[in-house]
Amino acid sequence: MDPSAARCGLDYCDAKEIMSIADAMESNGMKDAGYEYINLDDCWADHRDDSGTIVPDKNRFPDGMVPVIDYVHSKGFKFGLYTDAGIYTCSSGERPHKIPGSYGHYQQDASTYAQWGVDYVKMDWCNTEFNNTKLDPHKQYAEMSAALDNTTRNFFFNSCEWGVDNPWEWMWQYANSWRSGPDHHDNWDSTERIIEHNVGLSKYAGPTKGWNDLDFLMTGGQACKDDHTKICPGQTDTEYRTEFSMWAIMASSLLVATDISNMSATQKEILLNEEIIAVNQDSLGKAGDRVGGWQCSEGPERCQIWAKPLKDSSIAVALFNSGKESHDITLEFKIIGMDGAVMVRDLWQHKDLGVKNTSFSTTVASRVAEVYKITKA
Repeated sequence: MDPSAARCGLDYCDAKEIMSIADAMESNGMKDAGYEYINLDDCWADHRDDSGTIVPDKNRFPDGMVPVIDYVHSKGFKFGLYTDAGIYTCSSGERPHKIPGSYGHYQQDASTYAQWGVDYVKMDWCNTEFNNTKLDPHKQYAEMSAALDNTTRNFFFNSCEWGVDNPWEWMWQYANSWRSGPDHHDNWDSTERIIEHNVGLSKYAGPTKGWNDLDFLMTGGQACKDDHTKICPGQTDTEYRTEFSMWAIMASSLLVATDISNMSATQKEILLNEEIIAVNQDSLGKAGDRVGGWQCSEGPERCQIWAKPLKDSSIAVALFNSGKESHDITLEFKIIGMDGAVMVRDLWQHKDLGVKNTSFSTTVASRVAEVYKITKA
C-alpha cells in the first residue's frame, strides 16, 4: 500500500533525471505527504556481462546504479527497480536490441539488486513463452520470491502478470502486491475498465496478505509522443481526480507515472490531498469495495456506492457516477452498517457537512467520485 512516485515517460530515464525527481519530491510536498518510493520501470538495463550479471545502460547510467540509488536514499526515499520473469523485458527502450529479463538468473539478479541497495522489485510477465515453453506464473514468482528472500535485504516485491491467473487468490504467498488487471492507460475507458475489474477483490487484500495493484496513476497526463517536452493529457482533471479517489478507496499502491518535477495545480490538488491519502493508507488495512448502487435514471450500475472501513470506526465512502449525465445519488447509511445520526465530511472540499440522519444525498457529475468520511455522531 506504499505510495510511490514512478517511472519516466516513454520508457526513457537516466541518472540525472532520477536524481532530479528525488530533489523535486523532497521539496514539492510529496515526501511530506507520504510518498516513499522512486521506482525505475523498464529500459534501464542493457545486457548481461560474461558472468551473467545484468549491466545498466552505460549511456544513461555511466557510473552504474549504485550512485543513483545512494542519492535517492540520501533524500529519504526508497528505490524500486523493474525486471521481467521472461527472457526479455517488455520494451527495448528505443534500442536496436532486446533487454534481458531475469529468467535463468533469478538468484543472480536478486543478489545484484541487494548489493546495489534496491528496496522494491517489480517483476513483469512479458516474453514468457519461448522454445515451445510456456512459463508458469506460480512457479516463476515463487522462485523470484525465494531468491529475494535469500539475500540480506528486505525487499518489497510486486508481481505484474496482469491479473490473467487470478493472482489475488494465491500471490500473497510470494509478493507484497500484485497487478490485479491489465495495464492502465491515460484514457477514461481504461480507467473505468480497471475500476470495474477490481469489484469484489477487497477480501483478498490486507496487512497479513498483500495488496491489489491497479497500476500507474496518470494524474496530469504524460509526455506527447511527437514532442517529449510537452504534456498531452488523455483525461480531464475531473477524471484524474476520480482515478485517484478510486485507487485510494481500493487501497491500491499509489504509483504516479507522470512528471512531478514541475507539478501543475491539478497535480498538486490531487496528489497532495492528505485526506484522500489517509484513506488509502489507513492502518486498519481494509480495502474498499462496491457495496451497492442508487436507482438513478441510468441505473444503479452507473450510480455506484463504494465503502472502505477505517481504523477509527468511521467509513470512507465514494459516490461514483460512471454515467454520461449528472445524477442525484443518495447514500442510505444502513448500506454501510450505520444507523442513527452521523457526521459527514467531504474529503475533496475539506469541510464538514454537518450531522445527517438515515441518509445523505448529493448531485454527482458524470465520471466523478465524490469521497466522504462518515463518522458516528
